[in-house]
Amino acid sequence: MADAIIGDEVKGARTQVPHSMILAVTLNSIMQFAFMVAVMFCIGDVDQVTNTPTLLPIIEVYYQATKSKPATNFLVAMIAFILFISLFNIFASVSRLTWAFARDNGLPFSKVFPHVHPTLKIPINSLLLVGTICCLLALINIGSSTAFNALISLPTIALYISYFIPIFFLVIRKLHNRHPTYGPFRLGRWGLPINLVSLVYIVYVLIFLPFPTMLPVTAANMNYAGPLVGAIILIALGDWFVSGRKRFEVPIARAAKGE
Repeated sequence: MADAIIGDEVKGARTQVPHSMILAVTLNSIMQFAFMVAVMFCIGDVDQVTNTPTLLPIIEVYYQATKSKPATNFLVAMIAFILFISLFNIFASVSRLTWAFARDNGLPFSKVFPHVHPTLKIPINSLLLVGTICCLLALINIGSSTAFNALISLPTIALYISYFIPIFFLVIRKLHNRHPTYGPFRLGRWGLPINLVSLVYIVYVLIFLPFPTMLPVTAANMNYAGPLVGAIILIALGDWFVSGRKRFEVPIARAAKGE
């Protein structure tokens, strides 16, 4: 969704955005596989890595491989630098998504967040909202690492749910022989089988992702991502029935009116 919103500013978005997404996923998969192979060969004492008191076991892996604290710090700093750079893309996409949703009156206080700064030419209020929420969520780790881990697991489940919904309705249309209007990419006769396999895989992932990672289950090792997803869905439904259905404007309907 965020890629689609940013795609409004890309020339030839119907082909350039999918190409960039596919290329990014392919390159990252190759590099991640190579990285994990290297980690597996250099992991050293598995028990020591598993029981490391640090939040990032990779720190112990680096230290066992290099036997040097400066080298370990340098390698960890490289990961931190990559994460820092990636935050700019995340803030850009999420703030733009917030701006677009608020523009359609899909959020509470939607009159505040669509504002675009006249000089900076960015949705400054949406960006501040996203940044503030991220900072507040990061502070949760100070009080409870269990709650923090549940929150960072939440986007994974939400991501798969967002994948499931459009594929599910696309499959329904195909089964009723009401094929949608296709863009420049089409899977042809393989489209429906691939969609069905995708749905089965997503359901499998959604079933097992909320499971606890170890037994016996305690309050400290419980996986709270599933209940959090349910709570957020209930909050969103509550907002919809209270005021959202009255204020939300479907983008397609607005476009049809020539706005």
